[in-house]
Amino acid sequence: MEGSTLHRIIFITVGLVLMVLLHLVVAICVLFRARPSHRVAEHAEEESGGAGLSAEEVGGLPCHEFKEDGGGGGGGECSVCLDVFRSGDRCRVLPRCGHRFHAECFDSWLRKSRRCPVCRTEAVEQRKDAAGAVVATVEVVSEV
Repeated sequence: MEGSTLHRIIFITVGLVLMVLLHLVVAICVLFRARPSHRVAEHAEEESGGAGLSAEEVGGLPCHEFKEDGGGGGGGECSVCLDVFRSGDRCRVLPRCGHRFHAECFDSWLRKSRRCPVCRTEAVEQRKDAAGAVVATVEVVSEV
């Protein structure tokens, strides 16, 4: 009888030790997966378009004064501040996608991200020069 009791105690002890080890392994795996890796951060930066635009690039984007068409349809709203466009507002229109924003709102957005907040299109076209450095070019279009 004493032998079977000893076996039970050993069996329970080994089971508890294995259960604690399993929980430790799971906790370590969860903590490791929750920590953002360098590779994930690089992918996120690539996905977001990297750093924002320089002051020269932002200044090179077309800017105009908003004029209401008088049709009563309204001029829409800025996707950054969600305020409606009013006659006389300074606006920027992205040449590649045509989305319109208040210049002040959009300039602060562009310092953080190179992409349109609506459709994620690059705000300016990027080309590489002969040395392989990225050169941003701004295509200016005029509204008719």
